[in-house]
This record gives sequence, structure tokens and C-alpha cells, in this order.
Amino acid sequence: MLGTFIFVVCCFFVGLVAFFYFQGKKHKNNPPSRTVYAAHNQRRVLPPTNHLTGEAYGKLLRAAQGDRQQVELWIVEAQCNLTGRTRSEIIELLAKER
Repeated sequence: MLGTFIFVVCCFFVGLVAFFYFQGKKHKNNPPSRTVYAAHNQRRVLPPTNHLTGEAYGKLLRAAQGDRQQVELWIVEAQCNLTGRTRSEIIELLAKER
């Protein structure tokens, strides 16, 4: 009776070790370059950021001689002074001024 119990327990442990050993082998066969990470993000198309690519933003960028930090500083200053307007409206107003 005790011998049968020890035999069953040993078989269980051998099966458990074999399960984890072969499961680890499956992951090693998959090279990292073929593994797709965050597939749900890769299938989704991101909408274009209109406030950065519009004609008015381009005019501001030309006025700042390509310095995006200066353009953002102008926009933030205008947002503080002109409350109640959207970012796009403020960009258009600044482009008309400059």
C-alpha cells in the first residue's frame, strides 16, 4: 500500500517536471524578433494631430524660425491671456498676428 502511494507520488512529480520542462522549450523556440508585442496597439490607426500639422501652426513655426519650443511658449501665453478659447482657435489667432 505504501509502495503504491510512493509510486503514484513519484509519477506525479515526474509528470509535473516534464510539463514545466517542455513548456519552457516552446517559448525558447520562438525568437524575440518574431514575437508581436502589444498587438492591440499595432492594429489601431492613430488619428493625425491636426493642431500640430495645420497651416496656422506652420505659419507660427516659420515665424519662430523652426523653434517649436518658442511656438509652444507663444501658445501657452495666449492660452493664459485668452481664456475660453480652444487651442486651435488660439493658434489661428496667433498666426494672423504674426
